[in-house]
Amino acid sequence: MSFWNSAIERLETILADSGCEDGIVTLSVNHDADVCQYPKGVAMEGHFGGRSGQFITSEPVRANTRISFMFGAPLKNQKQRGAAGAIVNTVSAFLCLARRLQPCTPDCYAPCLAELSREVAGKRVYLVGPMPVLERALASQIVDTPEAADILLVGGDGMTSDAGVACIDEYREKKRMIFLGPSAAGVSGLINLEHWCPYGR
Repeated sequence: MSFWNSAIERLETILADSGCEDGIVTLSVNHDADVCQYPKGVAMEGHFGGRSGQFITSEPVRANTRISFMFGAPLKNQKQRGAAGAIVNTVSAFLCLARRLQPCTPDCYAPCLAELSREVAGKRVYLVGPMPVLERALASQIVDTPEAADILLVGGDGMTSDAGVACIDEYREKKRMIFLGPSAAGVSGLINLEHWCPYGR
């Protein structure tokens, strides 16, 4: 079972008989929003019950959709997984299931990168998803395959691409993974994945 399915099943259990599962989440793109420095893409935002969540992706969706659309859905492509990520984050914000669902401000980029660099110092790192900032900052530590890595760092599009999902599912119980930024906050909170977002709001 994919990590996406595990997280969504957990959320479905939490929402059972609450009425929230029939609620409508509005998905839009906010080009002016503060975003995490690590993943590449644009901010897809979800809005529900006065709360919002964000998911950074290169395949954003604009739609009004029921929360229950995710329940049992195969989530076969990047657009569907990204939409699910935004919905999970939005509902997690509404239910207070996760912290740091909004990104930090740009003045926090340097200290966040410095702390992450210290966290992975001396380790071989594999990047799951395109992350130009880390490709530059950790260039000497990055390896070409997850097999060769000590730590996998996961970004937004890494959570939604076919290759990224396959990599996460294969190595989730075998190697340390750190999921980065607000995009990963909801899923991480639901299924206890290691999450990095020290300056998120």
